[in-house]
Parts: sequence; C-alpha cells; structure tokens
Amino acid sequence: MLLGAIIANLADEASILQTLASLDDLVLLARLREAAAEASEPLGSFASAAVGSFVARADDTAWLSLMAVTSKADDPGKACLRYILGSEIPAAKPSCSCHQVHDPERT
Repeated sequence: MLLGAIIANLADEASILQTLASLDDLVLLARLREAAAEASEPLGSFASAAVGSFVARADDTAWLSLMAVTSKADDPGKACLRYILGSEIPAAKPSCSCHQVHDPERT
C-alpha cells in the first residue's frame, strides 16, 4: 500500500484500527492508544499529528534511517508508518518496581 493512502486512512476514524493493526505491531498499537488517551485525542488524529511532527522535526539522520528501513521492507508504506509512529510515540514506562536498579548505598 502506498504511504499516502495509509496516512489518508488515519483521518478516517472508521478504518483507523484496521490501518494500524495492518502494521503488525501490537505493542506500537497499544502505545498509540495509551498516548492518544492521555492526550484526550481520537486515535486517528493523534497518529496523524505524530506523522506531521516527524515530518516537521526529523533531522537528516532520522530521514536516512527511515529510507534504510523502507528500502528493505516488503511493504515500504507500512514500514515507513511503523518507523515514524515508533519514533514519535514515547516508550512505555515500566509498570513495576522490578525494573528499578537497586542501590545498596540507599538501603
């Protein structure tokens, strides 16, 4: 699918879940849903804004990385959207204390 068609689908709230699910990245979809909910925005609007943010702020390194990812992909449009959204959506924070480093000096 062409990137333009994929991005256009982000504006259609009826097909947004299908479009994002077609990226085959459930972790990214969950991160998008969480970030959109925190921003009190519809999922499609949030994803479209993330793409716009990448386009506006990406430096040469980000564009080169994007080109490398898409050149190796079977579906460059989906790979492009997956890369852009993955780079624009904040990584999930650990939900438990098991990820904290133990500091013997503090105990």
